[in-house]
Amino acid sequence: MDTGRPARWADQHLAARLALLLVLLGATVLLGWNLARGGDAPFYAAAARSMSESWPAMLSGAFDPGATVTLDKLAGFLVPQALSIRLLGDSTTAIALPELLEGLVTVWACSVVGLRWGGVGTGLVAALAAATTPVFVSMFAHPMEDGMVTAALAAALLCWQRAAITGRWWPLVAAGLAVGVGFQAKMLQEWFVLPALLLGTLLATARPGGRRWGVWWRLARTTALGVVTGAASLVWVVGLARTPVGARPYVDGSTDDDPWAMVFGYNGLDRLHAGAWPGSVAVRPSTAASSAGDPGRITKLLEPHLGSQVSWMLPAAVFAVLVGVVVLCLGRRLAADALGGLFSTGAGTTAGTGTTAGTGTTTGTAAAPRTGAVTLVVVTVWLVTAAGVLSVTRIPHTAYLAAVGVQLAVLGAVGWRAAVALARSHVVWVRAVPVVLAVGQAWWWQYLAAGSQAPAVLTRPATTIATATVVAALVAVVLPPRSVVTRGADPFRASRAVVAVVTGLAVVAGPAAFSLQALDAARDGSGLDASVGRHRPDTPFAVSAPEWRGGEPTYYPTDVRRLVAEAERLDAHQAPGLPLFLTDTWRISSLVISATGLPVLTDGGFSGRVPVFTAQDVRERIAHGLHVLVIRAGSDRDDPVLRAALDGGCRMVVAHRSPTLRHDHTVLLGRRAGRVPPVAWSVWRCGLPGPSVGRVLVHPADGHGPVQVLVSPARGRHARRAVAAP
Repeated sequence: MDTGRPARWADQHLAARLALLLVLLGATVLLGWNLARGGDAPFYAAAARSMSESWPAMLSGAFDPGATVTLDKLAGFLVPQALSIRLLGDSTTAIALPELLEGLVTVWACSVVGLRWGGVGTGLVAALAAATTPVFVSMFAHPMEDGMVTAALAAALLCWQRAAITGRWWPLVAAGLAVGVGFQAKMLQEWFVLPALLLGTLLATARPGGRRWGVWWRLARTTALGVVTGAASLVWVVGLARTPVGARPYVDGSTDDDPWAMVFGYNGLDRLHAGAWPGSVAVRPSTAASSAGDPGRITKLLEPHLGSQVSWMLPAAVFAVLVGVVVLCLGRRLAADALGGLFSTGAGTTAGTGTTAGTGTTTGTAAAPRTGAVTLVVVTVWLVTAAGVLSVTRIPHTAYLAAVGVQLAVLGAVGWRAAVALARSHVVWVRAVPVVLAVGQAWWWQYLAAGSQAPAVLTRPATTIATATVVAALVAVVLPPRSVVTRGADPFRASRAVVAVVTGLAVVAGPAAFSLQALDAARDGSGLDASVGRHRPDTPFAVSAPEWRGGEPTYYPTDVRRLVAEAERLDAHQAPGLPLFLTDTWRISSLVISATGLPVLTDGGFSGRVPVFTAQDVRERIAHGLHVLVIRAGSDRDDPVLRAALDGGCRMVVAHRSPTLRHDHTVLLGRRAGRVPPVAWSVWRCGLPGPSVGRVLVHPADGHGPVQVLVSPARGRHARRAVAAP
């Protein structure tokens, strides 16, 4: 075996390369159909705009152009979006385009892993499975952090597989770097793959020159992978932690400006047990209810509302694992006779000598010593790890399900490859095994389609195909393939190729039919929840007109436009470089930053409980030229922005009435009613002589309210104090 040159698509027949190109083009159309309608969560859309406006903001992962506070997570996933905005201008397409490209990278990586594991057919089915996984179809069409982490995980698996086949060092280092890149997008979720990669590196024995690595060398390679992964993962955290506090933004997600608390507390251990990491902002415990799934049921990934987004290939994936276990237990003879080294455990096969299931194309399978079996172990352990964590924790939104998407796509393709190979056996009972997969797949598809209320116009063809596959599997048991009967030359290669193509398309018919709902703009998910079909299950399916260019990245209502105009009027004579205003909620500042790119300061962070500024900090900024404060109605009494406004020299200048909150301005944020709660505010002009004057709504210390508070130039002992209005 030439361990220096694993299989590549460039070396395959023209038909195979064209088939892969067709899959990638189809994925591009499906992902890009509603690209300009995508939109992002306002908080992250604002951060992307800020990072596109300011290099310091990009390097520090800041929420605002002035780089005063970071995001509540590592901001690596926003770097491609920010660069796209700088290159293409601010639009929905510019923000979502990097996600589409990450989706194509994921599909391509899955295809190469399948190619090197089981041949051309396996690679194409893996690509189809990844391209039609519903959560991928929605997620890669909207700007979300999960797109980058999924692409990085797929790339890490691809690099590790090359290292396992060739025994070289650089692919192993590249795998660690890929995991580190993904860590910058989703932090600890990227490490779901790490136990599997470390175990696989310890088991893989291939070495350049056809030799094998000894135990100590394998330990050294495993250690190197762990060290590279850790260093690449923590480089931004270490850099931020070592930067002096005054020279970097305040770290959101922490109460003491600690990057470690943000990464490993707020976004890590505290999700499992509140207060596990000192200094992190308290988060809702993992046992709390969630709209995406009930954490009390560890089977939630198998239930239709979540399973329909990612689990269509589960029967084929389980089939691959079970067949692999049986093969490993029975030894190499069955693997060589029926599966062509798909789960090889020794050096008895040679890469590039087998043929794909019916294509007649050289496979380039993962046939280095133990590579087939080790790859099965790695992907299975990764799947079990990710699924186990998701099953016992709360799933905030559906995009988290992407953590198991790559594994199911690859294992599903291997399951198809094993079923087609077993169906050609000259042993009757072996030919009967694929019937189990065909029946299980048909039942599973019906279960997911019915439970998720998928449109019948899409599911009926998939059900028909699944039924026909069951019938074909039964016929194959009774009537063996003609190549088995003739036992000699291979005159039936073309017929076998047709069977392979038809069954390959059949195995992805279910997820493909379900994912076509993404062509309906009402069913393609959103930047807040990557799911296909779940938003409008009661409306008829209808293909929307394609909209792939332009679009407003976030909602910019008239009320917010007036707020900006009022702030600019009040601040007309401020010194250059000062922020437009300072507010105590990102729900206001995010819309302004995303739409205009203007510098706006924000206190409270994403949770509203992060002490970015103290009241003294706000007063100092007022003394240095900051003139406008925007205060959210219903703020706590100890809100530093509110306290600074009440401390003298400020007057409320905007006090619009609304049916729900008097004396303030109310607006619904977000395109879909009910997605984001209303927020009301008041505008204060500061830096004036005398005491503060105005009215606000606050939450008193006892938690009841909001209560109207009158701020007046009272005299005596009540001077400069807020008193409850009668």
